[in-house]
Amino acid sequence: MYKKLYALCFVLFVSFAGFVGCSGSSSNEEYSVKTNKKVKKQQEVASLTGIQKKSLIEQSSLETLTNIVSEYSNPTVDRDAVMIKIIELINTPYLWGGTTTNGIDCSAFCQRVMKYALNIDLPRTSIMQSTVGDEVTRENLQFGDLVFFNTLGRRISHVGIYLGEGVFAHSSSNGGVKTNSLDEEYYSSRYVTSRRVIK
Repeated sequence: MYKKLYALCFVLFVSFAGFVGCSGSSSNEEYSVKTNKKVKKQQEVASLTGIQKKSLIEQSSLETLTNIVSEYSNPTVDRDAVMIKIIELINTPYLWGGTTTNGIDCSAFCQRVMKYALNIDLPRTSIMQSTVGDEVTRENLQFGDLVFFNTLGRRISHVGIYLGEGVFAHSSSNGGVKTNSLDEEYYSSRYVTSRRVIK
């Protein structure tokens, strides 16, 4: 059953990368919600009741990612708890400065998952999150590590949670909470560093 949950998160909305920014402003500015307007083809997916309401999965994607599920290299973290929190947020729209299921930005996404799944407190912004924990090389990434990107051309401005086999979950301004690959040109060229906050 857990393998199905893991596979579900991996395949949800793996799409072409868009421009991604993340902030953690706590001011009273008005924020706009950016949503993915692509029309999704409806499909029936066996044995995913209760999760189907969050997304529809393509069978081809499931087949492609079947082997990823069991290839985690961090045996100490409670992967089930982390994955459940990520799945709960899948499809949540991106909202700059947002912190709830009505809209959430990248740093709040990581902060919320880590807090509710593992009781780990993270700072509010991506640049502040990049200073906690221990630095990890891209080659040594483990499940639950935070991955950071420079998407605005100046400094760290985006963060996600590494899941395994190059896949990470994040809240993107192009589609909200979803998964992407570090190997995609957009993210690979903007990758800066990673931090391990799970001890």
